[in-house]
Amino acid sequence: MSFSTLPFLFILQLAFWIGLTHAARHRRQLTNGQALSIMAWLVMLVLWGIATSALSICGVYTSPAFLHLLPGLWLPMVPMILSAGLYATWPVFRTTIQRVVTGTPTHAFILIQILRIAAIGGLYKTTQGLMPVTFTAVVGIPDFLFGLSALILAGTALHKRVTSQMLGLWHIAGIAVIVTTAPFIMQLGLPGGPWYIFQNLPDSRALLEFPMVLAPTLVVPFFIIINAIAAHHLLRKPL
Repeated sequence: MSFSTLPFLFILQLAFWIGLTHAARHRRQLTNGQALSIMAWLVMLVLWGIATSALSICGVYTSPAFLHLLPGLWLPMVPMILSAGLYATWPVFRTTIQRVVTGTPTHAFILIQILRIAAIGGLYKTTQGLMPVTFTAVVGIPDFLFGLSALILAGTALHKRVTSQMLGLWHIAGIAVIVTTAPFIMQLGLPGGPWYIFQNLPDSRALLEFPMVLAPTLVVPFFIIINAIAAHHLLRKPL
């Protein structure tokens, strides 16, 4: 098992939401029950992180039976579906998220996306023959560039006004660079299904090995969730 920044990125993502929740609670915008709904969501993601890590370490993800289920197409969606389901069905959680986002400066949701620059680690692993080249080229590089754009946008926002609509569309772009490519490219590099096209080793099974599995099944989806929450808030604002 090689060193990875992924567990630390997840910790920073959790700290981001804990910090925002604490700040909103300090401003008396949230009740204790509302703050606990955020904590329940984060605990759910932590439990999923433990589960996906265990399944990877035990070899379930790379077993022939599991690969026949075309996991590249749906496995990265699990934390997004869990979060969206919670948002759709739990009014307290939905209200709390809205209050937290409304009371948080928009630049905070730009700054957290700078962490996606860490995708450069995947680029380095590709040069070492540890990551699939096609996935890195189609998904990893755009992800890294989006993180770089967050750094540039954060600096721009300090000196000039950036409209809510522009920021909302930027967050949509952050979703698109992953959602429109990653599941398909990942699946095309997995054996066991009819679409195993990128067969050069290492193939996409490298993405299902611990700790790398935390990227497609937890950390990257969490960034997408943050994009979606911010975009939903920003694009609802009047022009």
